[in-house]
Amino acid sequence: MFEYLTRQINTGRAKPEAYAEALNALGREGWELVSVTPDFDGEHILTAFLKRPLKAAD
Repeated sequence: MFEYLTRQINTGRAKPEAYAEALNALGREGWELVSVTPDFDGEHILTAFLKRPLKAAD
């Protein structure tokens, strides 16, 4: 089973280093990028969808 997360990312307004570091930090926490939703012309990413496995209960 997985847990899911969405992040709003406006690649048209943010510097690449800013949103790349945010996504890399999520990756270090075990989040995997599943898909992105582009704006109307497909030029910029507006939403990133991520997932990671649920941790097993002890």
